[in-house]
Amino acid sequence: MISIQMVHGLGRAKNAVQDYLTHKLLFPKVYLDAEFNGKKVDVLAIDREGTGDVRAAYILYQGTDVENALETVAANVGIPPAVIVPHFIYAAVVNNGPGASKYVPSEQIIQKSFAEDGVGRMGILYVDLCEDDPKFQVRVILKAERFRSSKEIVELADRYVAEHPAKWEVRE
Repeated sequence: MISIQMVHGLGRAKNAVQDYLTHKLLFPKVYLDAEFNGKKVDVLAIDREGTGDVRAAYILYQGTDVENALETVAANVGIPPAVIVPHFIYAAVVNNGPGASKYVPSEQIIQKSFAEDGVGRMGILYVDLCEDDPKFQVRVILKAERFRSSKEIVELADRYVAEHPAKWEVRE
């Protein structure tokens, strides 16, 4: 059973990643707890009012085996060219307790974060829930690089936006 602190921490982490992405993008549509292309995504953001690049973020807790969790994220999203993936993929490592040190990925994780052909890399974010200032909650550990686009990912994004109401979007 998940504790109430874990539930709150997960919610706060999703909110922090959502805030990070909304400040990075132009007019995004953001979805929490999305099912996209058969994968559960903690935070999904589609830029330019749902017509632009797709970003998927997966939340991981620092107290667990982060290296194994990051390997699992990389394997489950199927770093291309093997499968259709979002344009940008992030793993967000969450510090939910005081005194935890900033996560530093191993060389093995850095290598596994790249697409097989080198076009695209999974980014790693560090979410510090111990800080009160939301501007400092999310830090980039490993910058995400854009994976190749395809007709299929564009069609998936269009279908998703048409069928699902966004949890957050810019409204005029």
